[in-house]
Amino acid sequence: MDVFARIINRRLAGVERSSAAAAWVAFMLLAAALLTAGCGSSGPVLSSSGPARGNSAKVTGVVYGGQQPVAGAEIQFYVAGSSGYGAGAKALASAVYTDSNGNFAISSSYTCPSANAVTYLIAIGGDPGVGANNPAIMLMAVLGPCGSLDSLSSIVINEVTTVGAAWALAPFLGPAGEVGTSAGNAQGLLNAAANVNNLVDVSTGAAPGPLAPAGAVLPIAKINTLADILAACVNTSGAGACQSLFAAATPSSGTAPANTLDAAVDIASNPANSIAALYAIPSATAPFQPSLGAAPADWMLAVSYTGAGLENPTSIAIDAVGNVWAANYHSSESPSWVAELSATGAPLSPAGGFTGGGLNQSYGLAVSGSGGVWVTDEVSPGVNGGHGSLTVLNPSGKIVSGTGGYYNGGVYFPVAIAGDTDGSVWTANYGNSTASHLSAGGSAISSNSGYGASDLEGPVAVAVDAGHTAWFADQDNNSVTSISSSGNQIKTYSCCGDGPSGIATDAQAASGVTGHVWTANFYGNSVSELAFQSDGTVAVVSAGYTGGGLTRPNGIAVDGLGNVWVANYHGNSITELQGAAGITPGKPVCSSEGFGSDANLVEPYGIAIDAGGNVWVSNFGSATVTQFVGAAAPVKTPLLGPAQLP
Repeated sequence: MDVFARIINRRLAGVERSSAAAAWVAFMLLAAALLTAGCGSSGPVLSSSGPARGNSAKVTGVVYGGQQPVAGAEIQFYVAGSSGYGAGAKALASAVYTDSNGNFAISSSYTCPSANAVTYLIAIGGDPGVGANNPAIMLMAVLGPCGSLDSLSSIVINEVTTVGAAWALAPFLGPAGEVGTSAGNAQGLLNAAANVNNLVDVSTGAAPGPLAPAGAVLPIAKINTLADILAACVNTSGAGACQSLFAAATPSSGTAPANTLDAAVDIASNPANSIAALYAIPSATAPFQPSLGAAPADWMLAVSYTGAGLENPTSIAIDAVGNVWAANYHSSESPSWVAELSATGAPLSPAGGFTGGGLNQSYGLAVSGSGGVWVTDEVSPGVNGGHGSLTVLNPSGKIVSGTGGYYNGGVYFPVAIAGDTDGSVWTANYGNSTASHLSAGGSAISSNSGYGASDLEGPVAVAVDAGHTAWFADQDNNSVTSISSSGNQIKTYSCCGDGPSGIATDAQAASGVTGHVWTANFYGNSVSELAFQSDGTVAVVSAGYTGGGLTRPNGIAVDGLGNVWVANYHGNSITELQGAAGITPGKPVCSSEGFGSDANLVEPYGIAIDAGGNVWVSNFGSATVTQFVGAAAPVKTPLLGPAQLP
């Protein structure tokens, strides 16, 4: 998957260095002795809050290639940029060099641009114990917020920390380790950096990380295998295994990487590429264990989380700070509840979830612009004749919609909900095939009978486009229906394979086109595409794209660059398709089985993408949600209308 245009063409050559090994290493060792001599901490350190100011906390560590120290490696200390993705990183201090044991120390004063600015280290070149400089070496360790550096112990930079950095920060990484985000997505980058600490421990150079929540299932063997692939290149003079790595990591129609970090990002960004060739690179005595015993189906890194009240989770959504919310259907015999996890998967709701407010048989969930969490209650005992209601929680999990929820505006067995940029919400009412439109405060915009009674046929999903029009997946007649914000314009389009069950919109513009609607067709094992024409008409581009593991697809989401992601309820996998801006829209980017066959997916139901580029999936058949780390283009959250790159 080519996540950004800059990634497509970012495979620039790394730092070029002389291969005259003996003279080069001798010079580096001398430089290391001069630059690191007498280093000590002095002066105050930057606190985690307050304005940026000078910092002189010493950053120390060691560079390893596999289990061998790397001598004479150049160490660069960076802070991520904020002027664009994969760009704008700045050095915080002068470069230093590792000594003969791979040790380094950065003690010069530096200024944090902000307490939450993400910092990281890059190690370039050096002798990994072979008596020669390896110009292909580029390794990385993410340190985290600049204001928290005084809490770090000594840092290990090796292949494992490089894998953690490359996968978690893939959407933000440019050529040769340049990390940057947009001015509006500092939170997404900060959360992505925090996820590194789930995958790897930068104080030991091993997986898993120290902050992985209890009960999390991490792909430790896959992380080690990826590290072994890089180590096969690092522990050489730069030929042989490096050339095999660079050839296998080269994206389709892309440029070959010239260093190990760019190779890692290429693999992370193209997880279905050259699987067998990459798996064959490490030797039988590879340094990081345990490792995989056979080639994986893909190079995705997926983490499954539990707790917080997760049980039969259905719809899933992300709030403005990256926290993950999931409705839990549970059963028809008892009330439902809502689970909340942090951006790194830690439980935020109680062990039994957030309860009350009429939560019952809950399938749909959406986060509004004000941070309210709206949940559909398909059945609501004691109110609305038992025909369902909407429960709203504030960002702290407190019920704010009363004991029975909202049920005006024609709410009738609601099963799905979506928010708009104007603060309003739309529901799909399966019970009487209508739609309800409510204000941010729960007041009815639609009439007491709702909208679309003669047009909708079994609506089970809803999404909103850039013009405030709501789109409904009509499962019973294989169509989609659009309803204008006022309810005055209603149109139905026959389009969608068999049994459309999920729906998403994008704002990908092209000549004569202003956006698209995508549906996941449950019984047709396909995805349909419709295009908004600039003249106001809607064209059916495809009634059903197939392949890529589409098997009873249900949840569907679009990422910040328009790529389409689908949860396969009976395939226990996810599928990625090229979006409308792709070279071949609708073409699977993944293998024929989809992504995630080793990701512990069980009846994946809902799917959402956060501002760090993580793809989150709810597993209805188990008490978990699964995070595909750094797999997609970031999305501005909460999702209001079509997906946007933040």
